[in-house]
Amino acid sequence: MSRVVLTLFCSVQDADMIGVAVGDCLHAPVHLRREAVLGRDFDDAATGERVAGTLARMAVEVELAADRVGEAIEAATQTRRNLPFRWRTVAVQDGGRVA
Repeated sequence: MSRVVLTLFCSVQDADMIGVAVGDCLHAPVHLRREAVLGRDFDDAATGERVAGTLARMAVEVELAADRVGEAIEAATQTRRNLPFRWRTVAVQDGGRVA
């Protein structure tokens, strides 16, 4: 079974709700990371972000089986959100835990 890391990029105010929904759906740990995005694509920006020219975003990240990505995206989609989110997956080639 192939594994991927799913990263959802969302507004700061939506991150906790999305993280909880994805974590509950997958029964997996979810990592949150704050990001500042500089760029020209402001389709997902709030008014204040458009004025400032910087998007304040959170990366919500979880490792899961590749065949469960749709399920996780659906859980995030069903949350009550203020702004749209974007997502991507990256294949996991190797991993482990060192004690």
